[in-house]
Amino acid sequence: MNMKKIIALLLAAVLCLSFAACGGNDDVTEETTTAPVVEDDSTAAVDAPVEESSAAVEESSAAEVESTEEATEAVSEEISEEASEAATEEATEAAKAPQGTAEIVAYFNTAVNKVKTDAKSVKQNHITNYLNTSKKVVVPSVLSGIYKMLGGDEWLDGMLRDQSTGAETFTTKADIQAKFPVEGKAWASKLTADDVKSATCTEKDGVYTIAIVTKADGKSSTIDYGQGHAPKALNAVPPRVINDNIPGIASGITGTATMDYPYGKVVITVDAATGNVKTAEYDVQWTINFDDVGAIIPLGTRSSYAVTF
Repeated sequence: MNMKKIIALLLAAVLCLSFAACGGNDDVTEETTTAPVVEDDSTAAVDAPVEESSAAVEESSAAEVESTEEATEAVSEEISEEASEAATEEATEAAKAPQGTAEIVAYFNTAVNKVKTDAKSVKQNHITNYLNTSKKVVVPSVLSGIYKMLGGDEWLDGMLRDQSTGAETFTTKADIQAKFPVEGKAWASKLTADDVKSATCTEKDGVYTIAIVTKADGKSSTIDYGQGHAPKALNAVPPRVINDNIPGIASGITGTATMDYPYGKVVITVDAATGNVKTAEYDVQWTINFDDVGAIIPLGTRSSYAVTF
């Protein structure tokens, strides 16, 4: 039995008792009357109206009880609706956007890792390679003339952009894990608060926008996915990918490549009600360093995804 019915029954019982009490007072008045009783036909005439009056009172009382029950139910419904609204407000209050670096990073990890396991499809809008012009390209002096003749930074940037990738949709779990950052991994982020330079979360129309910028990673020849800072959440190309693809003869000249990651940023939008990622935008900058020949090649990759659950 719900609370609305309990309240209605309690109020109805109270009203019935009140009517009974009023009826009891009338009986006392009749019993204490000292007037003589006249036994004639007029007694029947008096009794009839009294019986009719009693019936009318009972009928009126029943009508009042029914009316009171209806009014009580209406009030109870209003109370119930107000209680429901209050509960909804409490739930909304409890589901506030994550605050502070540690809380935002933890929420981010949960959301993006869920893409790898639960997403029905991931649409890759684009993967765009570019030359990171915030750092200077350095080529060995013996090659500087050739580099300028080919077009310098503009030529190199054009070559990188030509190797960009367009739209593509992934619908199997294997493809999503292979293509959604971090590529080839069953996870999308292993970030901690210590890996993050800044983390913000804003809310609008039931959607969280989370922006995370990773700390810079210094030069390393061994750093890999899941290590350092940026490689824990972005497709920061590890040095082994470069070194494994340098021909043997060339490697004797260039030496071992080291990598650094001066900048990494990811912005995701998340449905606040479900915790499901809607979109994801990545931007990671990575530098190839050939220290043996004094070459520095600063690169970057931007990628965009739309996720469906």
